[in-house]
Amino acid sequence: MRKVKINVISLGCPKNLVDTENILGMLNTTEVEFTQSSEDADVILINTCGFIDAAKEESINTILEAVSLKEKSHKKVIVTGCLVERYKQELEKEIPEVDEFIDLKNQTTIPQKLSIQVKPESKRIISTPKHLAYLKISEGCDHTCSFCAIPNIRGKHKSKPIEKLVEEAKYLADQGVKELNIVSQDTSYYGTDIYGKPMLFELLRKLEKVEGIKWIRLYYLYPTTVNEDFFKFIKDSQKVLPYIEMPIQHTQDHILKDMMRGYRKKKLYQILEWKEKYTPDMAIRSSVIVGYPTEKEKDFLSMLEFLKEAKFDWLGVFTYSHEEGTPAYEKHKDKIPKKEKLRRFNEVIKLQEDITYEKNLQTVGKEFEVIVDGFSEEWETLPIGRSHRSAYDIDGIIYIETTQPLKTGDIIKVKIKEVADKYDLVGEEV
Repeated sequence: MRKVKINVISLGCPKNLVDTENILGMLNTTEVEFTQSSEDADVILINTCGFIDAAKEESINTILEAVSLKEKSHKKVIVTGCLVERYKQELEKEIPEVDEFIDLKNQTTIPQKLSIQVKPESKRIISTPKHLAYLKISEGCDHTCSFCAIPNIRGKHKSKPIEKLVEEAKYLADQGVKELNIVSQDTSYYGTDIYGKPMLFELLRKLEKVEGIKWIRLYYLYPTTVNEDFFKFIKDSQKVLPYIEMPIQHTQDHILKDMMRGYRKKKLYQILEWKEKYTPDMAIRSSVIVGYPTEKEKDFLSMLEFLKEAKFDWLGVFTYSHEEGTPAYEKHKDKIPKKEKLRRFNEVIKLQEDITYEKNLQTVGKEFEVIVDGFSEEWETLPIGRSHRSAYDIDGIIYIETTQPLKTGDIIKVKIKEVADKYDLVGEEV
């Protein structure tokens, strides 16, 4: 019997990637062969992102590309994910060539649509390098940030029970995972809906006991729920890395209020104080939005001043995207010109490049535990890896000089020799 060749394309964030990996698990039967090539595939399956304009554009272009291949041969195109959840009717009308648009709650029906018999115990297939994986601890969000469409797409915050997550972590460890990356829409709020109070620390204590897991990294912390205990916990933990990803979005009180973020600049200063007191070696990745409708030049300049003080190790910058269905869309006109948003965007990028370079310079001469991610594309025998300071695929890497044969997933001691460029480092194995 000829196998069905399926090409699966995952767009958007790591949370979406976990959904894709669960779909891959359901489709992983003797009837299916996965292929990296859209041209060779019988079925092209796209898991879309629908968060902001740039993501929507990428999703639409990917769908149109798949449809154009369909016209040349008899392929099936199936589209799912956040874009479908948000715009299913419009998509069905505008791109009728797509065979199925499947919303989030119906993703389990994908095998059935392809007449594929699912195994009773299907397990997700990890698509990241085998030594690391994402663990999605909750779905949706209870915050109502004025610029954000996620609650409309993913619904209210819904935590996964601790025992289920520990079971999943054990499965991942059995697959060779050493670094567990904790993701959700609001990680620090975990458990409130099912246990009546935040239970992140309890979850982390259980995950720390999972054999084989060496590193635990935290993403998507929300400033309102980050408190002093948080830094004390990380300071005392053997496995939770001194690294947090915590979007602040802005620093000016009236904009934070308009954004409905639930905290003010004072809280951001407090977080930085706790960090210095308990975990001075902690790396922080944050993100900001420029060009929000009520952002004046003086607000933008004040934000730059704060960023100079805060000295985040890494920073993502977004230009404000006017998303229908959000409070900001109802309340404001998108009145800051694109050109002005871009100028502000470039100024923040330039400032952050200098800060990251300065932070990287401070690591020269120091020793770090480094996890090996693979080998350099330019120099195939040169291993590359990351210390606690860098998250996979988004932060800087370390080129590792060594005389020993290293393999992916090894954790070794590396002394930093120099900064390779603004973002990356060169070190030698100790």
